[in-house]
Amino acid sequence: MVIHKFSRALFGSLLLLLMSFVIYFVRYPVWGWTIEPVFAVLILSYAVVLVAALALLKKDLKKSLSQVFRFHGFRLVFVGLGFALLFQVVWFGLIVGLGSRLDVMGFPLLRGYESYVYGSLPVAFAMYIGFAVFGAFAEEVAYRGYVQTQVSLNYGAAAGVVTSAVFFSLQHIHVFQLPWMVNFFQGQFINVMVGGLFSGYLFFKCRGDIWTVFAFHAVGNLFSVVLPVQVTYVYPWAYAVATVTSYVVLFGVTRFAVVHSLTDSIKNLKGQILVGRGGT
Repeated sequence: MVIHKFSRALFGSLLLLLMSFVIYFVRYPVWGWTIEPVFAVLILSYAVVLVAALALLKKDLKKSLSQVFRFHGFRLVFVGLGFALLFQVVWFGLIVGLGSRLDVMGFPLLRGYESYVYGSLPVAFAMYIGFAVFGAFAEEVAYRGYVQTQVSLNYGAAAGVVTSAVFFSLQHIHVFQLPWMVNFFQGQFINVMVGGLFSGYLFFKCRGDIWTVFAFHAVGNLFSVVLPVQVTYVYPWAYAVATVTSYVVLFGVTRFAVVHSLTDSIKNLKGQILVGRGGT
């Protein structure tokens, strides 16, 4: 009975993860192309994951699109934006404090894709931005909207936050490229894992508002894409220390921020409007 419950709770999550790995394998040949079709394929692959996540939300959680994307007002969106900006301020402050050097580069730039040939830099850069924003949206719907909600319903909020962060981190791994995996676990993994934990916690604090975590995730991605700053680390551990410390600050602010009161005030306001309209 316990095994059956466990398998039901994680079946959809494992299916999404497997789908991500298959997509990585299928799209692998495109890495030899120019950058514009590469970004187009990346956006398309995230669209596939998004559609699959929405289908699972409908099947397992009985949620309609209107429920998944219900908008609770701009105040919660501003919460996500505020945390994204706070992270950047704290992170860069720590990086500079740890002796790292910041160099301003040319704009626009294709950070992480410098070795690729492009037909038009403005077009490639616009597609890069589209990929960063849409990718954040698809990932939040899949891993916070579906995985976290599904696991939380069966095993509690803490299990949901941790499980969604683990699956979110694993889906970034190119499982068929060992050198890539080594580099990922030596660098980016710490940011993805701790960032996933924070996004899950924020999603929980904001009572499942997908737009809050999307705003946080998308703005973070945009900073990594559009900010023309190259960081040179004096100490190899500076990145990990600055990243973890920055998220610890965000966790602390979230813990004591009145996020619940924001959602309560929105609900009360809507209730007052409905009562006023009903005349009771």
